[in-house]
Amino acid sequence: MSLEPEQPSITTSGNESISGRRVLVAVAATLGMFLAALDTSLNVALPSMTEDLNADLQSIQWVIVAFIATQAALVMGAGSFADRFGLRPVYIFGATTYLAAMFAIAFSPNLETVVGFRVLQALGTGCLFAVSPAIAAGVFPSSRRGLSMGFAVGSQALGMLAGTIGAGLLVGWIGWEWIFLGRTPFAVAAIILGVWFLEQKRNGSSAGPAFDVAGAVFLVGGLLCLIIGLRLGRSTGWDSPAVLTLLPLAPVFLVAFWRVERTAKWPVLPGYLLRLAGFIVSSLSMFLANLGVFVIWFIFPFYVADSLGGSALTLGLMLATLAFLNTLSSGAGGWLCDRFSYLPVGFGGLLVMAAGLLYLGYLDTASSLGNVALRVGIVGAGLGLFQAATYSLMLGSVPSDRFGTASAALSLAQSCGRVLSVAVIGGIFAWRSDHHLAALAVGADAEGVAFIKAFKDVFVIGSSLGLLAALVFLAGGWRALRRETAVERPPSETTGAGLTPQV
Repeated sequence: MSLEPEQPSITTSGNESISGRRVLVAVAATLGMFLAALDTSLNVALPSMTEDLNADLQSIQWVIVAFIATQAALVMGAGSFADRFGLRPVYIFGATTYLAAMFAIAFSPNLETVVGFRVLQALGTGCLFAVSPAIAAGVFPSSRRGLSMGFAVGSQALGMLAGTIGAGLLVGWIGWEWIFLGRTPFAVAAIILGVWFLEQKRNGSSAGPAFDVAGAVFLVGGLLCLIIGLRLGRSTGWDSPAVLTLLPLAPVFLVAFWRVERTAKWPVLPGYLLRLAGFIVSSLSMFLANLGVFVIWFIFPFYVADSLGGSALTLGLMLATLAFLNTLSSGAGGWLCDRFSYLPVGFGGLLVMAAGLLYLGYLDTASSLGNVALRVGIVGAGLGLFQAATYSLMLGSVPSDRFGTASAALSLAQSCGRVLSVAVIGGIFAWRSDHHLAALAVGADAEGVAFIKAFKDVFVIGSSLGLLAALVFLAGGWRALRRETAVERPPSETTGAGLTPQV
């Protein structure tokens, strides 16, 4: 079966050109990624939210944990549903849900309500992450897939950049509620573009296999138990009753999911995808890369604040530097993938990212802000190259009627890498910090010295994980590059009427 994606059905009226419509479809795809990435702004607002909602440090973190857990748990189901019934309805539903959640969160009276509506926002964000790359891939021909993925990933990085800078200004001027209300014009624009320029499937959705509800439920249960269990383990202890209940339940749900998938007519995760080298390599390398690089988001801020004495604005500028270089390199990486191949771009990007993480590990209390920004920028540039290449590899390896599933798999790998980074590398950081503190003589600056030593340890680990991701991408990507471009589909999933992925 050919891997060439079905092009989105783009209607014309009056004097409007087809190329103009395609541009608007591409804008819808990039806007979906942009909206989904704006949530990085929440880190800047957490201190203000903690004070206004009368919360403490542990409880306010559920604003983030509930969002990440729900998004990771639902994104695969959203991608499979979009492949079965069309990208357009999932996109519109995601943008509409996202918009409703923004208003609900902004006007929530307490922390419990905020956390509840963050779950609703995660549902919308998961839908946008699942379908936006698939829509972008359908706009461009396969020969320009790298460029389309560069735009999609670049818009995600641009969302991080806008969210980081905008949040600092909005929180300081008019309050944390406006980091949510300020997103509403973009969500409204996404809904308008989705309704007017993304066309529904012409053949209807009634024909064909039923959606795999049981598989989706078991997957959600397994991932929620795993992610929440890991989070509780870090905060309440690994021997707490909740952790001892949730973590053992996770493999039970995931085994049940695997068994259901073997007989489902339209599985959430088709088994044949797991036999595609490109699918495995892109998912695994995305997981390893985020497992290593996410130390920047949850340990680096303490270095800026405590070791350098920097303000929230200083931290925002550092993260904005990372996002800006990520945005630029994503577009360049997509072009390079089309010009040469995804293999050298992805491998080289991971090497640059690993080098940047290692370079960051040698910062100390005397480092200048310019030096810090340079090192963070190197990480951002490498990450952008890698992301463009891995999306190109993934969507170039799977059949076009599973683009939504493939995009969702990358989003899931990214989320799992970040969650495990906080749980595992965060635990290592605490252990190494205590170890170094015990080895130092008692003094006023002992804690600061121990922090810098532990900071170096975990960034070396992050760099090593980036290097491992590079080796996985090189070895597996080389194998995928040599495979034939056509994939024979199993008889149980032969494309039927109305099952091709139209927007």
